[in-house]
Amino acid sequence: MTIHSTAPAPAARTPGWPELADVDLLRILVETERRRRRLDAAMHAAVAEAERRGLAADTGYRDTVELLTDLLRISAQEARRRIESAAPQIRSRTRKVWKVLATAS
Repeated sequence: MTIHSTAPAPAARTPGWPELADVDLLRILVETERRRRRLDAAMHAAVAEAERRGLAADTGYRDTVELLTDLLRISAQEARRRIESAAPQIRSRTRKVWKVLATAS
């Protein structure tokens, strides 16, 4: 099932960079980074939840990599990176549990 939109993304509003005062440019840098981090966190959470729910299989995709590459128009490598970064705590905790079990035996 393909559910992506073919509509172009709205163009980012860019101020007249040369006309900006230094203080305004500094504010834009800080605000843009703050928004980027918020968006990254939202994407991270959404990818983790899609993976947890098994959303790919429920919507006809082979796996989450295929879902993300089709839906977001990103490379398979980028999709894998996002999936990996969305759940590092789960993998590291699992490894710790196995280490504890191995040393307890």
